[in-house]
Amino acid sequence: MVHCFSLVQQNNETVQIFCDSNLLKEKTFSSCLSCATVNEIILDIWTSEQNNTFEIEYIYNEERRRFSLVKNQPRKIVEKVASDIDKLLAKKRKALDVSLFLLLLSSHFTLDFLFFCKLSDNTIITSYSMDGEGEVENPSHIKLEFVYDPNFKNNVNYSYTAVQIPTDIYKGAPVILNELNWTQALEKVFMENSREDPSLLWQAFGSATGVTRYYPATPWKAPDKIDLYDVRRRPWYIQGASSPKDMVILVDSCQISLFVLLYLFASFFKSFCILISTFSLFVFQFNEKAEAVVPCFKHLVQANVRNKKIFKEAVQQMQAKGTTDYKSGFHFAFNQLLNKTNVPRANCNKIIMLFTDGGEDRAQDVFMQYNWPNKTVRVFTFSVGQHNYDVTPLQWIACTNKGRLIFGHLFVLFHQEYLDVLGRPMVLAGSDAKQVQWTNVYQDALVRISDPMEFSKCIKHVFCFFLLLSTCSKLLLGQ
Repeated sequence: MVHCFSLVQQNNETVQIFCDSNLLKEKTFSSCLSCATVNEIILDIWTSEQNNTFEIEYIYNEERRRFSLVKNQPRKIVEKVASDIDKLLAKKRKALDVSLFLLLLSSHFTLDFLFFCKLSDNTIITSYSMDGEGEVENPSHIKLEFVYDPNFKNNVNYSYTAVQIPTDIYKGAPVILNELNWTQALEKVFMENSREDPSLLWQAFGSATGVTRYYPATPWKAPDKIDLYDVRRRPWYIQGASSPKDMVILVDSCQISLFVLLYLFASFFKSFCILISTFSLFVFQFNEKAEAVVPCFKHLVQANVRNKKIFKEAVQQMQAKGTTDYKSGFHFAFNQLLNKTNVPRANCNKIIMLFTDGGEDRAQDVFMQYNWPNKTVRVFTFSVGQHNYDVTPLQWIACTNKGRLIFGHLFVLFHQEYLDVLGRPMVLAGSDAKQVQWTNVYQDALVRISDPMEFSKCIKHVFCFFLLLSTCSKLLLGQ
């Protein structure tokens, strides 16, 4: 091995030795160096290189007998990997056999059931029953024992499921009691799934009423004093309840309405952005004419973190001017949604959302031109602030375009309102609809680790298995 050495004198104090422009060895010497000393340094480096080469060769000769070279066939490798993945997903899908859940739905409903909700550290199971007049009787309590499981990074109980109900839902409502009753049968199903597939972690069932049943049972610890968890706002529920969407949002920016509307819309949009990761999105304001809130966005864009942040900042900069003209807004919206383009889109559900304080125009001519009779675009109307006009035109616009009218004070319930509507095609499709939705791998709120250092060392993703009660119930009842 041949090396090219050079000596570099720095301030008459240090000498550095390089090899092939790469620093092999760096030492500090006095400025008085003899040629013999330099030769010794060079020889030392060369010998070290030779020894390293001999050592590598020795290791190779010793270990080569343990291995052999085999010619790979890339196609067979890919086919094997695909087959292994298919088998893995088939095992997960087996745990979500829709026919089993439909069988549970057809079972007889009773009014006595066992459940526990939002387990505290002392952990109770609450058994409710209803008397003849429909009043909830006093609950009884049963203590549970938990064991720490390193796979879940939590204390769990393998003999029970747990139930979480959002804070704003009355636990004694008949619809909640009835649902807690029949979903109790899922307990055995979840246990059997875990026995057949030990790689499963959390299994969860989310309902349109807000009830979450998950296995194994673990104390529910809300990060804040008020538990804000609602299964209907989780990404896996949103993606399972409806298909991806192309969405255009119209904001009425007339002088009269904007001041109140802007504040409410900004608040709504901030919370709504959490739910729309699979959307293609476009936001614009309109009065006598329509214009994009973000001028550089000329078409629908993916609702990723960057784009949503840009939209939220732009909404705060909207200016109030002019008077309301629904036709200009809807013309712009339909052109965005229906024009063919090479820009990637969801190409599934198409939605227009109108935020306004009201108006008298129904823009019927626009709907006849773009959306009737097929009605491929759903229109949701939002009545915001003080109602200076009759809301009948807004209701007509929504109902004649397969949407829904929502009032400003019900924004908190919007996620459920529009999911019920957007889930209808999946219900009507019946068995032809896609029965299993594979969401992105993510860490759900069910995973709670008290030690931040432990959390950073081991982040385990969760396989949650879901079936939406709203869709399943409507299929069973033929609605």
